Amino acid sequence: MKATAPSSSGRKVSGSCLCGAVQLQIDFPAFWAWHDHSAASRSAHGAAYATYIGCWRKHAHVVKGRRSIACFEDAKTDSTRSFCSRCGAPLLYERKCSPHMVNIPRALFSGRTGREPRYHVAIEELQEWAYTGNRLVPLRGYPDIVWERPKSRRRPSEWMTLNSATSASRPRAHKPILALSQTIR
Repeated sequence: MKATAPSSSGRKVSGSCLCGAVQLQIDFPAFWAWHDHSAASRSAHGAAYATYIGCWRKHAHVVKGRRSIACFEDAKTDSTRSFCSRCGAPLLYERKCSPHMVNIPRALFSGRTGREPRYHVAIEELQEWAYTGNRLVPLRGYPDIVWERPKSRRRPSEWMTLNSATSASRPRAHKPILALSQTIR
């Protein structure tokens, strides 16, 4: 069954690159939105993952700056990625297997696009260093910065048992470092 483009609402949504040289416009709402965890999108965006909105090609238009668009054809993924030649912002991601669709980074749009990114593509390529929604707390002394506390490292259970038994019965005396190093030899 072949998908056909639904009629648009008549409402337009605009987005632009970082420097403003390229401006795009899509018909509202976008067809879908997703997070792409693939290595190619990570490299193209320089981020843990890229968030895209997808729309029918006939519902997406370059309003300004067509001459400022540079393209990279990736033979490995059979796709074309377009960037602003002035600021380097990713603009379009087109795949040959979906010639009627165009994918645009969600971050180019400051307003709503009509779709929330609820899908994850290439989730098996999620990097262990990527933020996954863990609790964040304010970083003392740095306004507007939050951080993820590291997981506590537990000591081996035998050591904990031995240590708690001896420390409960008497206070621990600390040897000077020099004396401790002499006893090791």
